[in-house]
Amino acid sequence: MGNLFDPSFKILEKALDFCSLRHDILAANVANAETPNYRPFDLIFKEELKKVTNSKDRLCLIRTNNMHLATSTDVDQIKPRLILVRPTVPSPDGNWVDIDYQMAQLAENSLMYQVMTRILSQKFNKLRYAINEGR
Repeated sequence: MGNLFDPSFKILEKALDFCSLRHDILAANVANAETPNYRPFDLIFKEELKKVTNSKDRLCLIRTNNMHLATSTDVDQIKPRLILVRPTVPSPDGNWVDIDYQMAQLAENSLMYQVMTRILSQKFNKLRYAINEGR
């Protein structure tokens, strides 16, 4: 995306990709709720994002003065991690899917996606406003 956009655009892009991938995994868990011996999965993203951001949990900023401290964040290093979800109460057929939990996770993921698309849309609207010189 070049130097026109701040690092938050790249992070939002990664987060939207994560939400899309997580939706597929959660939907597969729900679809296999009746499959014997099925093990549900989930993705972890927040912890991976924290590893890439600097130690004070701040995203790096663009330096506008040579006197500012230099920090770097390589957003491309952020990779979601696939985990196995342990059952709260295993079923007799060996299926580990808790349908209520999976549906709640699916709703949370959908909400997260909507919030991020709204934030991204607002950022693009601000750019459009600046390009049009406030008209």
